[in-house]
Amino acid sequence: MRPMMRTSLLGLSVAAVLSACAAPLRAPAPIEHGSSAAPRSTASCGRSVSVRPGDTLFAIAQRCGVSVADLAAENNLREPYTLRTGQSLRLPGPSVYTVRRGDNLYRIALAHGMSTDQLAQMNGLRRPYTIYPGQDLSVNGPARSVAQARPPVASSGGSTARSDPPPRRASPPPQASTANAPSFQWPLQGQVITPYGGAEGSRIDGIRIAARLGDPVRAAADGEVVYAGNELQGYGELVLVRHANNWVTAYGLNSILRVNVGDRVTTGQHIADAGSSGSETRTALHFEVRRGVSPVDPMQVLPAR
Repeated sequence: MRPMMRTSLLGLSVAAVLSACAAPLRAPAPIEHGSSAAPRSTASCGRSVSVRPGDTLFAIAQRCGVSVADLAAENNLREPYTLRTGQSLRLPGPSVYTVRRGDNLYRIALAHGMSTDQLAQMNGLRRPYTIYPGQDLSVNGPARSVAQARPPVASSGGSTARSDPPPRRASPPPQASTANAPSFQWPLQGQVITPYGGAEGSRIDGIRIAARLGDPVRAAADGEVVYAGNELQGYGELVLVRHANNWVTAYGLNSILRVNVGDRVTTGQHIADAGSSGSETRTALHFEVRRGVSPVDPMQVLPAR
């Protein structure tokens, strides 16, 4: 049985428009990450700001160097974000997040609308970005919680008079809503050899698609590359792409990566070559779709074929 692929693995210890030239071919490891711009400072506005005549939420966000979404969330505002002159708005951050067991830098960054590089730079962390339970990290916006992975189930040792029951398919992980999903396309044309949830007692939060070595793996939708590397055990050479409305797709088990962190990719762009790295012995693509950090069955958002 192959090792269980748990939710907590999809993270770290979780850009420009496509040019006419192809991205440079790169060897599998190690892979250097492109650096993201430093988080913008709110020092010019302090911790709160008063609405001026003619102000809009967008204008205030731009003036104070924060995102509209974070500013709205900090003040419990809903569209169309009606403001009144003299109203006081709290600015979203930085706040402090205390690391919990099972957390990783990617998932903490994603939960707070940041890139991994931004979060690392804000906290003076260097690769491989080691964090530990109880550590306080500065984050943008409210210190939101990060979904925790279930602990692995320990196997019992020793002999027993009864034979072990036949392996059962693991229960599929809970799914997030598919509302506002991008128009995803298949990243690879191949047979689905492992369904969402896994098989034979293992659990995966995506699907496995059969491939031939070197088959082009393509971006399922427009987005930005937020991770490209091989630090995550079991996933091999992995690419994570963030899309509109906080959707993320993951492409694992590759042999070669063709994109870097910070690259903007378009639907159908060649982002990796299929392989059998990580926990898979067959040549295949491990493909996940997530809304934030919550998994979604890719078959629910991919076109029928």
